[in-house]
Formats: sequence, C-alpha cells, structure tokens
Amino acid sequence: MAADAEHIREVENVAMGRASTRDPWVVQSWLRCINEHRLDPSRACEAFILSEGELRTHRQQSEELIAIARSGLEALYGQMAGQNYILLLGDRSGVAVEFLGDPNFDHRLRKAGLYLGAEWSEPRAGTCAIGACIATGEPLTIHQTDHFDVTHTPLSCTAAPIYDARGEFAAVLDISLLSSPITKASQNLALHMVAATVRRIELANLMAQTRHEWVLRFSRSPDFLDVDPEAAISLDGSGRVIGMTHGGAKILARAAGLSWRKPERIIGQPLGRFLDLSVDDLGELTRKRPTRDRLVVARDGNRLFAHAIEPQLRRARRLPSPG
Repeated sequence: MAADAEHIREVENVAMGRASTRDPWVVQSWLRCINEHRLDPSRACEAFILSEGELRTHRQQSEELIAIARSGLEALYGQMAGQNYILLLGDRSGVAVEFLGDPNFDHRLRKAGLYLGAEWSEPRAGTCAIGACIATGEPLTIHQTDHFDVTHTPLSCTAAPIYDARGEFAAVLDISLLSSPITKASQNLALHMVAATVRRIELANLMAQTRHEWVLRFSRSPDFLDVDPEAAISLDGSGRVIGMTHGGAKILARAAGLSWRKPERIIGQPLGRFLDLSVDDLGELTRKRPTRDRLVVARDGNRLFAHAIEPQLRRARRLPSPG
C-alpha cells in the first residue's frame, strides 16, 4: 500500500537524522527500535500473544496490583462506554495482564493485539503506547502512524505509568481504539482520564500498604483535598518517608532538588528535608481543622494544602483462654 510505503520512508528518514514533525518521544522511540532493538520498519509483524501458561505466570506476579486496579479500570471503562475504547493493564514487561473490551469485537481485538496476554514491549512490538511509556516513564499517546510497525498504524493508544509505593515503575494503564479520528488531539481527553485513573490506583495502593503509618495527602485546592487529592506520601513513626505516589515523589524531589527517577534518594529521608514540617506537626493537619487552614510549604517554596491521616491501631492478638 502507498500509505505503508510512505510511513516506512518516514521512519527511514528519521533513522538518517532528518528532521521530523513527530512528537519527540515518537522520534526517540523510532530510533530505539532501529538502533537498539534492530527492528525493520519494512517488515510487518503480527501482534504477539503469550501462551496461557506464560500469561498465568505474569498475572500471578501482578495479582495484588490487578486486584487494587480493577475498580479503577471498571470505573474508567464505564466512563468511556459507547466509544469503543479497550483498556489494557500492562505489567512492567509490557504484557497485558488485565483487559476490558467489547466481546463482540474479540476476534478483531485479538488480531490487533488489544487483548489479554498481548506483549507490547518496544523490542517486541516497536513504537507503541505501552512500550514507549515503559521506556520514558511518562504518560503519552501513540496515535496511528506514530506506531513503528505498519501493522499497528490504524490504532490510537494512550498510556500512563503506574508506580508502586517505593517509587518504582510497576505497570502501565493503556486505553486504545481500533480506529479513531485522524487528529491526535482527539485523544487529549483519553490521556487526561487515564492519568487521573492511575493517580487514584496509586493512592489506593499506598493506602492499602500503609494502614498502620501516617499518610499525608496533598492538593493545590483545599476544596478537593479530602475527596480527590493529587498526591500522597506515607511516613513511619519517626517521620521518615516510607512510601509515595508518583505525584508525591515529584513534590518531594522538586522540594529537595532531586530527581524523581531516583526514588531511592527520597525513601528513608526525614520529612523535614522536603517540607517545613515535622512528624509532631501532623496532628494539626487532620480533619479536625478546616482544609483552608492546612497549608504547608515545601523547601522550594511550593505551597500545598495537606491532609494527615493517623495510623490505624494494630489489633492485639488475643491469647486463647486457659482450659
């Protein structure tokens, strides 16, 4: 097809260092595909679906995350109902370990790789939203001919990374269309909704892991602080950071002049390194005080509203009664 030949020529031109109007992350991905993964743009490859046994292994490794993410996925899918979107939860290696889509399109979805067990890593599938998201750690859209492989150019895919409570890359949430409007801007709303869902999944994961520790939530708006915070961190009894959402990692990293890509430099550090605050001040940031009175200042001058959640008391184990 003429369109396929034109796409292949464009990829080859980028490989030769010629200027491109594509987004920078698309160009960088194309170059990785050619220079690092040794993929050939002229060779169309069908979607790769893992065997049942291999998929079972990947799902078992992601079991806890899938359980926490499922309600967020179902809520997002419900919001996009009727627009033919497909949702994939990819693990850190790019394998789709959870899938929500219209069963009426099962055959087409499986053929396109928008299906449970499909591998969307860059070395396997070329430039795609899940693979590029894994490589960059950023939310992004790979729209139609942004894809490296001509097999995937009808698709429009938007993905956002999910980080665990230690700040490490854990998974990718992807929302895709088999066919979509020509303009890439048509997917801006999808990108916003995926990023918002990921934020809530990370918060739910942090809360599930730190029931017995202090949690500090942040928001730029006092009106949304208690109902839909933008970020959160967890702290041990001495006020050291033991967990964080991705938004929390970015706030702390910026405050201390660090890179959020090196979470090991944030975990274990005292709260006072990042905020004009100590563990003794957390009691003043609970719901006992109005949200507008819970303003905190970061070391870089960033001003945020904060909500401190007290640790739940651990239940003492009951000893069996004698006799």
